[in-house]
Amino acid sequence: MKKNTSLLIKLFLWLVICQIPSLLGAPFVYANMNWYNQLVKPTFTPPDALFGMVWAALYVLLGLSAFLAFREKFHARTLALFAGQLALNICWTPIFFGAHSLPGAMLLLLAMLGEMVGLLRAFWKTNRAAGWLLVPYTGWLIFATYLSIGMWWLN
Repeated sequence: MKKNTSLLIKLFLWLVICQIPSLLGAPFVYANMNWYNQLVKPTFTPPDALFGMVWAALYVLLGLSAFLAFREKFHARTLALFAGQLALNICWTPIFFGAHSLPGAMLLLLAMLGEMVGLLRAFWKTNRAAGWLLVPYTGWLIFATYLSIGMWWLN
């Protein structure tokens, strides 16, 4: 019983930690939607409402993945990769929405993609399910990079 409670608390904490980028980024998004709506966007840009839903789901998958990867023991390098991914994610919204820096956001997404490859490999070695849970996040980063490059090119 005590072990199950401990696992649930750890799962909850990982899920909360992975919501930090969303919580910190939301004010930048809301304050700059007029600017964003004036941008010329590439083909296949999803509706605005879809972005929030997708990121919410991806942050849950990221939290589940971290829980699985770290539930038995911490690997300092893997934890550093995970923290790096969160830090880069936290920085993206203020750069794109706050500073209106299309090239900066594009370069940051490329860094996130490179860093995600390392995190995916590390999670895969630790726990295959944790690695699989990062696949949708990685796919979305690829798609977001396409959108970012497109917006930079078109604007």
